[in-house]
Amino acid sequence: MTCYFKNGSVFTPADEGALALHNTLPPGNYVIKLDPRENFYFEQIDSFTSSGKIYGKTLGQVERIMRTYEDRPVSTGVLLTGEKGSGKTMLAKLLSIEAAALGMPTIVVNFAWSGDKFNSLIQGIEQPCVILFDEFEKVYDHDEQKQVLTLLDGVFPSKKLFVLTCNDVYRVDGHMQNRPGRIFYLLNFKGLDAEFITEYCNDNLKNCEHINTICQIASLFAEFNFDMLKAMVEEMNRYNESPREVLEMLNAKPTTDGGGMYDVTLKVKGKAVKPNDIDPDVWRGSPLTQQDIVVTQYSTDDDEEDTQYNFTISDLKKVDAEAGTFTFINTNGVEVKFTRRRIKEFNYELF
Repeated sequence: MTCYFKNGSVFTPADEGALALHNTLPPGNYVIKLDPRENFYFEQIDSFTSSGKIYGKTLGQVERIMRTYEDRPVSTGVLLTGEKGSGKTMLAKLLSIEAAALGMPTIVVNFAWSGDKFNSLIQGIEQPCVILFDEFEKVYDHDEQKQVLTLLDGVFPSKKLFVLTCNDVYRVDGHMQNRPGRIFYLLNFKGLDAEFITEYCNDNLKNCEHINTICQIASLFAEFNFDMLKAMVEEMNRYNESPREVLEMLNAKPTTDGGGMYDVTLKVKGKAVKPNDIDPDVWRGSPLTQQDIVVTQYSTDDDEEDTQYNFTISDLKKVDAEAGTFTFINTNGVEVKFTRRRIKEFNYELF
C-alpha cells in the first residue's frame, strides 16, 4: 500500500512500513548524521558487547556511576582519561551496556558536531540516554570544545549521562576540570596495578611462577596497559617462555615508552652520598635499558676530579615491584638504587 509522508506542503510517496513512528529511541547505539538538507538524524549501529571476565575495579565503577546518575536529578558527566588499552574504553562500553539493560540508548558522537542546532538535537532527546564522546580531545579542537560546554551545564530539563573518553587530559578544556557541575567524575587510567595483573595471570597464565616477574617488569613502564599484559601472557603460553624472553620480540619495550622518573640513592663503601653531591639525583628512563647508567659523585675537594660510576643491566641485583625500587651493585661494590616517583594521594584527613 502506498502512503504519503507530509512535510509542510510536500507529500512524498512512501511505503507504509517505512512510516513506523517511535515516541523514544529503542535501546541500542546510534551515530549522528546529516541528510542532504543538512538536517540531523540518528543511524543505528552495532551495540557494544562484552565477553569474558572483567578484571579490576571496573564493574564497581560502572555500578557507582549508574547509581549516581539515577540518583541525581540532573545530567551527569564522566571524563575517562588514559592511553589506549588502559581500560577507559572498556568502562565506557560497559556503561553503555548497562544503560541499554535499563532501556537507554547510547548516542556515539565521533564527529565535531557543535552549535545551537546540535545542542537542540541532543537536548530534544527527552528520554534518559548516554551521550558518548569518543576520543573527545581528538575529535574536538580547543575552540570547538567550548561550544559543547552548554550541554554539560545541567541547566536543561532532560537528564543524560555524558561520557567523554580522552587520551590526553591536558588537551581537554580547563573549564571542564574541577567543575563537578559539568563533569561529575574524572577517572584517570594510569596502567595496571599488581592486583589486576595477578588476578588476570592466575586465570590465564599457564605457568604462574612468572607472575611476580611480570609485576616487576610492569613497574618499569610509564603505563603498562592491558594490551601489553594480554600479549605477554599469550606468547608465554604459546612458547613456554619467560617474560623477559617474550619481550625480546614483542612490541612492548619499557625503553621506548619514556620510562618513569626515579629518585637516585648512591652508596660508596656502604656510606650514602648526599643527593646534592650526585648527578643526576633524579633520573628519567627505564632501569632495564641496555645502555650503561652513569652516576657522577661530585668531589668535595676543588683539586680532585669528580668520580663517575657505571652500571649495566648485569649489575641489577634486586627489584621490588611493590616499592618501585631497582638496586644495582657494580663490580667495585658501589651501589645505586632507583626509586620510582609516584603521584602522591591527597591526604584529606589533614582537614
